[in-house]
Amino acid sequence: MIKWLCLFFSYILIVSSHSWLGLWLSIEINSLSFIPIIIEERKQNRLKYFLIQSVASVIFLASILNQSFSFLIPFALLIKIGAAPFHIWLVSISKSISWKVLSLLITFQKIGPLLGLAILQFTNSFFIFIRAFIGGLGGINQSNLRLIIAFSSVRHLSWLIVNISRFFLILVYYVTYLAILYFAVILLQQRGMYSLAQMNSNARLIYKASISFNLLSLAGLPPFLGFFIKWISLEINILSPLLVLALVVSSCFSVYFYFKIAMRSLLFPSEVKSKKIEIPGILSIGFNIFLPLFFL
Repeated sequence: MIKWLCLFFSYILIVSSHSWLGLWLSIEINSLSFIPIIIEERKQNRLKYFLIQSVASVIFLASILNQSFSFLIPFALLIKIGAAPFHIWLVSISKSISWKVLSLLITFQKIGPLLGLAILQFTNSFFIFIRAFIGGLGGINQSNLRLIIAFSSVRHLSWLIVNISRFFLILVYYVTYLAILYFAVILLQQRGMYSLAQMNSNARLIYKASISFNLLSLAGLPPFLGFFIKWISLEINILSPLLVLALVVSSCFSVYFYFKIAMRSLLFPSEVKSKKIEIPGILSIGFNIFLPLFFL
């Protein structure tokens, strides 16, 4: 309980930071608060996390204290957040950790670095382009569901960076992505699914439909909620045609591998007959299908 309170307190410190030094200190407290949670995982995973965060913190601090190295601030934040092309450590850790730790790592642990990038108004088109394609292509040949979700988070970072100059828009995108992802993680964790082969499991149709809809929503397939937040991002932001094409094509890659997972699940016959109400499944279906009506 104490470790979760410390982690929650670190998020409050991050949001209330008023200076670069304060933000650095808050992110460090956040990283240290996350270690007792990730310590339950494999030794190599927690060691990788600690080393990468330490290196990025040293770069971040040196950049703050010496104006000559201030150009390194966004690179330190991108390393901490696991954004492409600095995503190798995130992918390496993701393939063997629990759903609980993975969901925290690719959502709430990004708040601090994202806030720093928002302060810098970091909208470098090259990095957005790289993140979009690496995130889209990375998940195509994967059979590990955690790796697919990790690569998907790398791709969603490109959309978050696109919206970074508009606080309300990035907040809407982040909260929506957070909700879709957590519905998917709850459903996957419920049956202990970690690989593509397990999607053939004999589960109820409503469970299969709900997990499929969540994954397709993460990919951005219409008419699900994930499509509308991306559509709004393209409508409001003024982007170059090449960048728009990169974002759309990377989403098509994601639709391909998520659609493959959905079909593998839905086409497998279900023989389970139970009167148990799948509350998370029903809520996720309603969230992804009926909530988009408010965007119309």
